[in-house]
Amino acid sequence: MRKFKIEDIELDETLNDITSLKLPELTEEEKNLINPIVAPTSGLRIQIYDIINNEEYILKKRKLYLFLRFFRAISDKFKEITNNQKLKILIVTDDRPSRRILLKYCSAIFAHEGYEIFHQKDDVGESRLSSPYGAASVALYEDIELVIVLTASHNDLSWNGIKFYIQHAIPISGKILKDISQKALKYEEIILKTDFNPVLIDVELKNNDYVRQVLSSIIEIKSLKGKNIIIWPYLGEAREIVNLFKDYGANVILIHQEIDPPNPIKIIKEDILKEKMRESHSDIALLLDADRDRIALYIKQGEEYFFYIPNEIYSAMHNILAKEYNKKIINVRTIPSDLRGDDSSFINILTGVGYKHLGIILYFLLGIEIDQSKVNSAILYMEGKNENLIKIKDNTLLKQKIIDLMEESGLIEESFIIVMWEESGGHTINIVNISKDKESNMYNFKSNISIIGDKYPVPALVLVNELICRGHIISETIDWSIVGINRTIPATDEEKIKIMKNFEKTDNKAISIGNKEYHVSALSDNNEMIDIYQLKSNDSTVYFRPSGTGPEIRFYIFGKRVTHLNEIKAVEEHVKTIYS
Repeated sequence: MRKFKIEDIELDETLNDITSLKLPELTEEEKNLINPIVAPTSGLRIQIYDIINNEEYILKKRKLYLFLRFFRAISDKFKEITNNQKLKILIVTDDRPSRRILLKYCSAIFAHEGYEIFHQKDDVGESRLSSPYGAASVALYEDIELVIVLTASHNDLSWNGIKFYIQHAIPISGKILKDISQKALKYEEIILKTDFNPVLIDVELKNNDYVRQVLSSIIEIKSLKGKNIIIWPYLGEAREIVNLFKDYGANVILIHQEIDPPNPIKIIKEDILKEKMRESHSDIALLLDADRDRIALYIKQGEEYFFYIPNEIYSAMHNILAKEYNKKIINVRTIPSDLRGDDSSFINILTGVGYKHLGIILYFLLGIEIDQSKVNSAILYMEGKNENLIKIKDNTLLKQKIIDLMEESGLIEESFIIVMWEESGGHTINIVNISKDKESNMYNFKSNISIIGDKYPVPALVLVNELICRGHIISETIDWSIVGINRTIPATDEEKIKIMKNFEKTDNKAISIGNKEYHVSALSDNNEMIDIYQLKSNDSTVYFRPSGTGPEIRFYIFGKRVTHLNEIKAVEEHVKTIYS
């Protein structure tokens, strides 16, 4: 049985319920954790516990202080952005062992800063909620414009992190994130208000109502009723997802066993799943990570069992909706995501990795103003003729491309499903209505529901299970001669930069690796900073990029099932040996 301990923290009481905490001078390592050379894809993520041995973990105060600095910096930046107005904050957590102390200190800091504190209804001292529901709340609640989610997603339990959202449900990036990191470096003291009462609200219910609203615009959810569906949250209870499936009439069977790291893409316990499926007469199991933004499916088809990762799930779902239900899909995916749903899409838009890129496309289409630094740091492309990629720098070119396609198809008015998704498991559905005004001949882009620009996979999770329960078979909807996987090699921030810089000399050239020849393309943001390299052969595509969540370079391949493993290994070794 693992023990999670916390090092004693010395507080200096000053007056009544106001307490100060003197901060030690930062080491260079600590500075790099708060203000890394390679910016994270969202917020902050740190290994908060030191692992003494397999059974004993300790949270040392210096690690805690890094989080406190970041909380204070978020507060200061939000006040700058809003001119000290609308000081209300929702703070939620996943089920990690460090959640309570971070929730306590985060709330106390913002209480002292003059904020009204909101928590999800829960047990005393808790405020547990999935990170997608937390992120969406900044759009679903008109009077709450700041949300903090304490989670490290699929990382192991010694980690924790901060995702945060200001005014829009899209991850903070660019200049705003850099400003916050810089502020966090400079504090010498943190002030806490220890006596405060958070306002308890039912964020879960509000989000589940929103999910039902989205789904009602797509297809009727009718076939889940009476079905036995297993849900395995690798950490915690996944209360919001369980309640939603029960509301749709499903018989939910929970598996309570904790998995560390809570990553259903990497760890699957088939023996437990098969036994539970036999016991409960179930053909479907949903596997969820710690903060519910990464999913996998384990399905029984006849007498066989199949494990499906997000790339496969979402590609299949898009193909079924487009081909069987005549849905028009605006397909916005990160560049390394599965290409096996592209042919059924109305238009394909490819972006950098993470929702700080994906979400911008949605805001572009609907004319929602966002910070220009986000746009500048985003990697945004749309697919032109012959699959050539055209860079998107504003909404004009993108809107005109969609209008041209509508006119070619004879469409005057259409309700589009815009899907934004990434290979690691995130998926978000929004509904965009586009219509031509008869008097002005201008096209209007609008949505009748709240706009979510961050990961929000629950609608897709319900949809794909509805389609399976209707008899659609995932394995029959995508080309299985092609396979997509990702792998990593270790790399410090300095090594990441060195590899990306050294490889630049191959841009727009042909290189040979093993017995294959690749054409190299460097994909850059709107500041012309290269973030992803594409290596394309006659029958495969390989990508690599620096990770935004860990010390590694990530490689992705879409290639032939019989050769893809040897191919990606060869590319990894070549890049590591020649360019590091």
